Amino acid sequence: MRYIIHGAGAVGSLIGGHLAESGAEVALIGRPAHINAINERGLLIRSKNGDRRVKGMIAVTSPRDLASRADDVILLTVKGAQTADSAKALRQAFGEQVPIFCLQNGTRNEELAARRFRRVYGAMVGLSVMLLEPGVIAHTQGRHIAIGNYPLGCDETAVQVARQFEQAGFKVSRHENVMAVKWSKLIANLNNALLAIIDCYLQLARVTPRISRFMVEIEEEGLHVLKQVGISVEEPNNPFNFPARHAQMRSVVEDAEAIRQAESLPFYLRAYPSTWVDLKQKKGETEAGYFNGEIVLLGERNGIPTPYNSTLLNVLGQMITRGQGPGAHTLDELIELVEQKRRKIYQE
Repeated sequence: MRYIIHGAGAVGSLIGGHLAESGAEVALIGRPAHINAINERGLLIRSKNGDRRVKGMIAVTSPRDLASRADDVILLTVKGAQTADSAKALRQAFGEQVPIFCLQNGTRNEELAARRFRRVYGAMVGLSVMLLEPGVIAHTQGRHIAIGNYPLGCDETAVQVARQFEQAGFKVSRHENVMAVKWSKLIANLNNALLAIIDCYLQLARVTPRISRFMVEIEEEGLHVLKQVGISVEEPNNPFNFPARHAQMRSVVEDAEAIRQAESLPFYLRAYPSTWVDLKQKKGETEAGYFNGEIVLLGERNGIPTPYNSTLLNVLGQMITRGQGPGAHTLDELIELVEQKRRKIYQE
């Protein structure tokens, strides 16, 4: 198989780099500055285990730069806002029969890909990766990838790709209902907005009691909405065990040493969400609409209040409009805004 990774930024480059190291043939499609750097110097992957440089990958800026082959497999790693246009360009270049795996956050990408391709697969990516500069990425944590057919099943192609990912060093689970796992990841992604708004990274949030507990409230609101509208996150081997996850997050206590260790992490090892990066770089948009917005929309359509997620979505939208970077609001300010919204709901 030749793996064509469309949207080779942070996550796509990490997956491509590991696949190439395992002996797979890889072609990256990405933005010119990043692609040029990879072609000149290879891909530098930084992690807590040290730095290493991966060379030998094909790297281009457009699907049109690659000739279609019968053994092609597309790994789609663009953000949700680019899925429709990317699927159109990839269909024109490779045809409708090529298998396409949506290794993206959110739960609508597979539906968009299915409008262009006959063989669509979902993949939940449990990786934290940051693009530090063109040609350089940092892998901060996570190695899990969940794979399955869209909407249901797990055929031989999914199994073959899963095996290749395992050979590349990822922890892989195979699922008959991979979308349940992707909805689970969406719940975890609800806190991306929080961390961006208050300018925090995951390792520090996890050891700060008030942040950790607020994160639980955000996720539980999302889970409540899904349950009320009949969307299940139950699936064998689902890497997200929310009862255990939330019990652990609620059990966090003040620990000066744990906070000191988190604060001492070098920048390239801090797990900032992509929403934080988008605010920092003032891109004018984030993926929050595909995470918190999904929960808010489901809530509005079904009469379910969503004070936590609607607050995060509103505040983040205001920050983008004002051109503000991470840290424009404190946790106390967000808590007060949520309480105001809750009091208004109860009054109504």
